[in-house]
Amino acid sequence: MNYNLNENFKNEWLAKCDNSIKDIAEEFLNITQYISNDSFDDYLLRSLEEMLDYYDINKITALQFYIPENSFNKSNYWVIIKLVEFLSKTEKYVITISDDLNNFNPNVPIIIADDASYSGSQITSYIEDNINIDKYDKLFILIPFISKIAIEKISSYFNDKNNIRFIEKNRYLLKPLTELMENEKIKRLFSYYGNSNITQYPIYFNHKIADSYSSFPLIYSYGVMPNQKNKEIISYCKMHFIPLKNRFDELEKIIFLNNCNNNINNSTNYDINNPIYPIPPYKK
Repeated sequence: MNYNLNENFKNEWLAKCDNSIKDIAEEFLNITQYISNDSFDDYLLRSLEEMLDYYDINKITALQFYIPENSFNKSNYWVIIKLVEFLSKTEKYVITISDDLNNFNPNVPIIIADDASYSGSQITSYIEDNINIDKYDKLFILIPFISKIAIEKISSYFNDKNNIRFIEKNRYLLKPLTELMENEKIKRLFSYYGNSNITQYPIYFNHKIADSYSSFPLIYSYGVMPNQKNKEIISYCKMHFIPLKNRFDELEKIIFLNNCNNNINNSTNYDINNPIYPIPPYKK
């Protein structure tokens, strides 16, 4: 099932934007990158091949995938399963998937795999919380979609930068909206959503839309358009510390992605940190 942009719904959505912001809203949608399943798989496969080239050069045959405890219904485990499927065509490597570091050889890199990293905070946190880098000091970050900020943040945790490797040739370097759109336009657009500090990324995947810390699910998943009525509701909720969920059904909204049901776009299904669409395959 594809969740690419539907031109008819997009035009309906734009028609309900305030006239003064319509051109900027359309520019924002045009900037937005949609990553299909095929495109994601292509980047993931090429990233894996790049990593294996490094392993082959260094005569490493052990692939040690670390998965934090209780992460088996999250994107990192889903990505690991995809990688194992890619690797099923060869018997060259010995694959270990574990949340127990005692199962790993400390002389061989531990692989941290995931679909994307925007700020790098989540990856850094579970390295800090789970991996003793004094003993397991070699890591390979197998994340095809990653930002420069994430790379810098994760790298800063290591004194010896030679002990951590990233995908370099085949990665998709994520860019925040501030690098793609004029600041004044960003301020005008997101004044409708009560946001003044925009650090998020205008991208979404067919398999998921990131939460509000990394992307724009209020727009992509829930179709809330920038108009005066919505601005007043959102501003009121922020000013009076009222959860937006309490007044979500009053907002004007049209989900402009294919294969989404606007009839269930209501407060019952509103969760800005777990967007309703697309439904991640590892949460079905």
